[in-house]
Amino acid sequence: MSRVAIVMVLFMSLLAACSGNQGTNTTTTSTTMGAETTAPTGTTVADTAGGEAPGNCSLITADEATALAGHPLEVGEDSMLGCGYIPPGSSVADMSVIAFERDGDAASVAATDYPNAAETIPVSVGSDTVAVTTPEDDAVAAIITGDGGRFVELQVVFLGIAPGDTSGIEAAAQLATTALGRWN
Repeated sequence: MSRVAIVMVLFMSLLAACSGNQGTNTTTTSTTMGAETTAPTGTTVADTAGGEAPGNCSLITADEATALAGHPLEVGEDSMLGCGYIPPGSSVADMSVIAFERDGDAASVAATDYPNAAETIPVSVGSDTVAVTTPEDDAVAAIITGDGGRFVELQVVFLGIAPGDTSGIEAAAQLATTALGRWN
């Protein structure tokens, strides 16, 4: 899969993740680190001012992202699409994390946000965790973990974790679960 196609898949999945309540144009405004952002109702942008959720970039450290990736990553900027972790000198994130609230479980979030996924793989890390593969089933696109309506999604497609790489999936799931624990 080309890098441009992967970026488009990630962008569309992030857009779907932020759309939450499709069929309406209702929006909510929240404040993240002093900046006001608008997101569709049904989703929560990580919010430090209201005390509801930490900022996305506070969920995973650069050292933790680097350990998972196997190469140096720096913390990027937080936005309503999440926080990217970027190789030094690059402008494209190798992985990103976003926290949000939604009804359902991780599998239902995956089905909504990744309708073209080839496979949703249950992961035995955390209480409610799945891995979602790319449409070509050649890599894990994301790890989604949740607890009580709060979710953390770790987009890892550029890390090249294969769907059969149980240890790679579990390592990513452990990092997503750690990030969720920092919110809960």
